[in-house]
Amino acid sequence: MSAIDVPIDETISFEMLDRDPASVYQRLRRECPVVHVKAINRILLTKADHVYQAKTDMVHFGSEDDQTPMQRAFGGHTLMRKDGAAHLTERSAMVETFKVNHWVCDWKARFEQFTDEALGKLPASGDVELRDQFAAPLVARILNDLLGIAPESDAQLFDWAKSLITGAMNASFDEKVFATSDKANAEMDACFDGMIERHRAQPNPSVLSVMANAADPLPLSQIRTNMKICIGGAAIEMRDALLTVLHGLLQHPDQLAACQHGGRWDLACEEGLRWVAPIQASPRIVKKEIVLDGVRLPAGETIMAVQASANYDEDYWQRPEQFNIHRPFAAHQSFGAGPHRCMGENIYRRIMAGIVLPKFFARFPHAKSASDINVEFRGFAFRGPTSLPVSLS
Repeated sequence: MSAIDVPIDETISFEMLDRDPASVYQRLRRECPVVHVKAINRILLTKADHVYQAKTDMVHFGSEDDQTPMQRAFGGHTLMRKDGAAHLTERSAMVETFKVNHWVCDWKARFEQFTDEALGKLPASGDVELRDQFAAPLVARILNDLLGIAPESDAQLFDWAKSLITGAMNASFDEKVFATSDKANAEMDACFDGMIERHRAQPNPSVLSVMANAADPLPLSQIRTNMKICIGGAAIEMRDALLTVLHGLLQHPDQLAACQHGGRWDLACEEGLRWVAPIQASPRIVKKEIVLDGVRLPAGETIMAVQASANYDEDYWQRPEQFNIHRPFAAHQSFGAGPHRCMGENIYRRIMAGIVLPKFFARFPHAKSASDINVEFRGFAFRGPTSLPVSLS
C-alpha cells in the first residue's frame, strides 16, 4: 500500500485539547494516530512508539529551528532548538549542577530545610489550598536556589515562566503577546547579570554560577537564554507535577497507605508523571521524509510529539486513565528521550520522592481531599491542576 498524505482533522477544537485531551488522544490512537489538527495547525503523533522515535531518530527528526516564536520569546536561540554539537556544548555547560555529589553535599540538606519551613507555614488542621499556599512557594524557593537567581518574589518567577511559555506558543507572532515576554526578558536579564557578579565573587554549584564560572564560558547571550529554558521548563511543571501526585494519592487512600508503610514514594512520583504529564507535547522538525503508519511526513514539517498520549498508549498501559502506583512497570515519556531528555529528571525524583512526599505525609498523615470540590486540570502543551484544596487533620 502506498503512503498517504497527512489526514486533516477539523473536528478537534483547542478547547477540547485544553479541557479533555485524554479523550481526544484515545480516539486518535485508535483511528488516526498521525494527524494534522486544523485548530492548532500542527501534526500530532499520538502513539508511544512514534513519539519515542521523534525524540530519538536524529536522521529523520530534529529540533534545530531558529524561525519559531520561541527565539523572540526567550530573547535568543536556545539550546532546546539546536541539535548536535551546538546543543551538546550548551547542555554540557549546566551538567555540573545536577551531579550526585552536589546533591549529597549541597542540595539535599537545603531542600529538606525548605520543605520543613514550607510545611511549617501550613495550619495544623482545616482546609487549605495547596497550589498557592504550599507547592508554588516551595518550588520557587528550591528553583531559585538551584538556578542561582533571586526574583523579587515567588510570583515573579511564575510570571516569568508563564510569559516565556505564552511567547513561545505565539504562532501568529502577535506583538501584544511578545510585549509581555519582552518585559519578562528585560527583568530576567537584569536579574541574571546582577547575580553573575555575586556568583563570580562566591562560586557555588547553582546553574548560573556553574555557567558563569566555567573555564571557557558560553557567551552571555547564551547563558541568559538557557537560564530562561530552566525557568520556562521547570517552575510551572515542577509545581504541577507535585500537585498531580498529591491529588492522585489523596484520591486513593489505599495507595497512599502503601507508600506510607512501604516507603515507595518513587512509585507514586513516577505514576503521577505518567498520569498527567506536566509537559504534554514537544515540537520536532521532520529533517528527512519518513512514513509512519502509512502516513507520509514530508521534510520541513513541524510535528508535535505528544508524550501525554504516549503515556496512555494501550499497547503499554492498561486502564491508563487511572492513577495506579501498582501497575506493571513501563517507562513513561514525560521527561522526553534522546539528546533533549530532561537534564533535571533525577534531581526532581530525589526532591519529590526523597523529601517532599514523605515529609508532607509524615506531617499530615490523615490529609484528605476537600469534600464536594472537583479538582480541574487544564492545559494543552502544559497541564496541571488549577487548584488543590485539601483538608488537613
